[in-house]
Amino acid sequence: MTQEDIHPMSDSKPTAPRRPAARKTPVTVSTGHPRSTPDRVADAIGKGILNRRFVVGQRLVETDLMRDLGVGRSTVREALRILAASGVVELTPHRGAVIRSLTREDATSLLGVLEVLSGLAARLAAQRIHLGDNAKRFEAAAHKLVRAETPEALDHVLDARANYYKVMFDIAASPELDRVLPQARAHLFRAQFHHLLTPADVRGMVAEYRGITEAILQGDADKAEKRMRRHLQKSGERTLPRMRGLALD
Repeated sequence: MTQEDIHPMSDSKPTAPRRPAARKTPVTVSTGHPRSTPDRVADAIGKGILNRRFVVGQRLVETDLMRDLGVGRSTVREALRILAASGVVELTPHRGAVIRSLTREDATSLLGVLEVLSGLAARLAAQRIHLGDNAKRFEAAAHKLVRAETPEALDHVLDARANYYKVMFDIAASPELDRVLPQARAHLFRAQFHHLLTPADVRGMVAEYRGITEAILQGDADKAEKRMRRHLQKSGERTLPRMRGLALD
């Protein structure tokens, strides 16, 4: 549209943020998807950024991606071109693809777009929540977010929210909205700012997700959109001021 550690509760800001180490979570290409293989490989790399397998500044090695994703070199290269066009990686001569960092200007612009699009998705989801098993699916996706209380549970909130948004957009059922959503950029934002969030920040996020979830399950479209847009505004308030002095651009 990403990717964002939890220790015993403290409201203090981190004084010296450290770049998170890359995680070894396997990256897989989903099957049964109507889009082309390069698109699906690009999605898989985006999810790898979200779960912090790949980090800002890391070079994406083609042979490693070919092995891990089970695809050919031409597919990997096309996927990297897709990610470069969306501003997620930089393609440079003799170095290949490197995961880029978002500047403060980038992040501000991205959050403005995500606020509008996610707000619309929340509105549409609320309007469709009583169709079929939508309410059941959404409750299941929201469970880890709205019930997180302990430090251990809060530690998984940032990873669980990817599925929360996926289900919300699925229920919204708007192909046009899906097409314009800068999902890979959203994953990059969440991953890049993961280490800047304090436990107090994450507790605030949980409270916001509870309010959004309640409005959607009630079918209150106006309230759902308003609360989602406020959540994205708060995300900016939590992260953007902390970019000052950081070498991110």
